[in-house]
Amino acid sequence: MAPLSKWCVVTNASAPDLAAAAVHAELGDLHVYHRGPAGTALPDNPPFVLDVGTLTPQAGSRDPMMSCTLRIDPDAVTVRVSALNENPVYYAANRMRGLFAYFTDLLLAPLVLPALGLPVVLTGAAAGHERGTLLRDVSRLPDGIVSRTRYTAGQWLTDAADTHDPLGDFRDPHRDDPLTAGEAQLEALTAEIERIDATTPAGTGYATLLSGGIDSGTVTHLAATAGLSVTPYSVGTPWGDELADAAELCTELGIGLEPVHLTEDDIIASIPEAVRWLGVTEPEVVEVALTATSVQRLGAVPADRVLLTGYGSDLINAGLYRPFDHHDELIDQVLSAVDRTRRSNELSNRMPLAYGTRAHHPFWAWPVMRVALETTPECKVREGREKYHLRTAMGRRVPEPIAWRKKIAVHHGGGLQDGVMRRLEKETGSTDRQAVYQACFAELLDRAAQGELEPTDPWALFERAVRRFREFSPNTRG
Repeated sequence: MAPLSKWCVVTNASAPDLAAAAVHAELGDLHVYHRGPAGTALPDNPPFVLDVGTLTPQAGSRDPMMSCTLRIDPDAVTVRVSALNENPVYYAANRMRGLFAYFTDLLLAPLVLPALGLPVVLTGAAAGHERGTLLRDVSRLPDGIVSRTRYTAGQWLTDAADTHDPLGDFRDPHRDDPLTAGEAQLEALTAEIERIDATTPAGTGYATLLSGGIDSGTVTHLAATAGLSVTPYSVGTPWGDELADAAELCTELGIGLEPVHLTEDDIIASIPEAVRWLGVTEPEVVEVALTATSVQRLGAVPADRVLLTGYGSDLINAGLYRPFDHHDELIDQVLSAVDRTRRSNELSNRMPLAYGTRAHHPFWAWPVMRVALETTPECKVREGREKYHLRTAMGRRVPEPIAWRKKIAVHHGGGLQDGVMRRLEKETGSTDRQAVYQACFAELLDRAAQGELEPTDPWALFERAVRRFREFSPNTRG
């Protein structure tokens, strides 16, 4: 299945190039361009509220701290960004002309900025500078902010207000018994999986991306023992795999394992799509996303299955901790890791929406995160082992070798990151992966300016990016 990006733009400027690709509604002086999931329609009359994660009208009330919404009135636009900020909202304005736009997909910039009378200019810097994007004049709204643009006294004016950051409440964690803390997290995970199932049509099948690690193993175990019809998929690459480890858990659960074998070219050809859906070019972020992007792009998991992942556990459970001398240092590491995701887009819903699939990250549900953030460093790291509390609790449910298997990060499992590094160096003569990913982003922008918002030929786009990199990088070899 070819992807079709889903997005929304709200602006006081006419953007004909957007109208050709989306439903266009005029609300007073505002233009709304919306391309949502199949069967989604905008309400006939404002005000209405869109859920930024699903790009559907919000039904009922949700915790404003944990949901990102876009409210549209005839004379105002209000964006409320969640505390976790998984799904980005971008803002651009030409103040001299009184024009502005909020939009949910960075690749729309070549169609949005000209409508505002602004040029499309790459910053040449990594996301994380003052605007948080790779484009001049485009800002990514920060976590927890409420931004409102309203028409008053004949002008469109924007104001923004911060809200409380809940991460600041976890400087003094109190769960200090590993088993009790681990059990509490498993209880919260089970409740989240049951919540997902309760909101999913009856008879729907589930899938997990199962490595040999504790995170995806925990989600698979809890889903299977809760009675869900779950099929685990485990990815192998030319550089290695964790199929035997994954099969061990499946045997314990009495369910089958579906191996997915990716070629080197499969993975490399997924780089442009990973960059496209992320909108960032940091190597760690892109490479973490490559497995899921390859699986999605190649249709390795049937589209009618709901995907459950173990993503996020490393961050909240100190899975990738650095050496520390005092427990406050590990608390800082964990909170900083969560904070970084509020700008990286690595947990956004953009790719599943584009493919018409559904993906959930149970570890990233706030009740689960809260339990993890309330857990002391001494429970998370003990005797040189990370996720000690989670492993202790899972050790009561699965054999000890499964619960205590050595940790391998998702982008290290199967040797993926090292393999990608070697291939890119061979292709470009350079070890600067970020510059290659930035060249991919530049190529994606060029295509978007022509109306191609999804890479129709990812391999050809990657090859053009390599040529661009070589042209602008004088220190390449070969």
